[in-house]
Amino acid sequence: MPSCKKCDKVVTMRLTGLVLDSLNLKKLRFILLSVALIGVCYGLAASFVSSGSVPYPASLGVYVVFIALVSVLSSLFVQYLGGGSRGAKMVFFTGVMPFMLAVGCFMLFVYFPNLSLAIKILAGLFNVSLLYTLLLLNNVLLVVGSRETSIPVYRVALNWVQVVLLAVSLILFTSIFKTALQPLIQVALIMLCAYVFYQYLLWVYSSDRDIKQLKYLEALTLCLTSTLLVGWAACMVLFFATESFLRGIFIASVFLFGLGYIQLYLKNELSRKGIRDYVLICAIFLGILVVFRP
Repeated sequence: MPSCKKCDKVVTMRLTGLVLDSLNLKKLRFILLSVALIGVCYGLAASFVSSGSVPYPASLGVYVVFIALVSVLSSLFVQYLGGGSRGAKMVFFTGVMPFMLAVGCFMLFVYFPNLSLAIKILAGLFNVSLLYTLLLLNNVLLVVGSRETSIPVYRVALNWVQVVLLAVSLILFTSIFKTALQPLIQVALIMLCAYVFYQYLLWVYSSDRDIKQLKYLEALTLCLTSTLLVGWAACMVLFFATESFLRGIFIASVFLFGLGYIQLYLKNELSRKGIRDYVLICAIFLGILVVFRP
């Protein structure tokens, strides 16, 4: 038995070394892609605003489709350049998550054109850092998925996934409320994004053998329930005459409640205190939404 444990330890150390080597080889690619993709989003946003097409959803759709092609194809190319598992879920999430961040960044620059240059630079650097972190996270998951073995670097990825999803959702939700789309369409888009994020969270945790392994129907019910909660919050804020940024923050707090609930459920750590903490966060941002009016 001791020898088996020693062998497992050696295998784990070697796998960890392989992952670290893989990350070191891809760091430069990820940095270049992050800078290039956010730069393209900024350039397209400037072109879109200067063309005077901001109020027209049809024109926005053309830009979004172009960003989708560029972000998805470039992300898949960089992620799979060094090999790795190519399962359906892996390919989907590896491509769709950078796209959602990129389109959120584009819409942020489009619908907040009056931001100062310094704020725009800081926002661009933040989005570059966020995209870089997301690419690193996806890379760890690709390696773990192909090796089918949990490693220490994977634990670090689990600690970052909630932060990354919350940041991306805040950018995206806020930007959606600034569009000229019908309110119910805005709510539908927010629910679609939330559902993809929740499925991404389950995919990230799927390689963790220390958590509850969900069946398909159970996972679907968990994601749909959390998504409906986000949709309810999105419908509710439509009745408040307030800034889209405050709406986005409140919905992001409700989205965070769903993230926390799913994580606690997977770890078999559901408790009144844990749920009460997330409810308190939602209540605080709801109070801010009610108090601060334009």
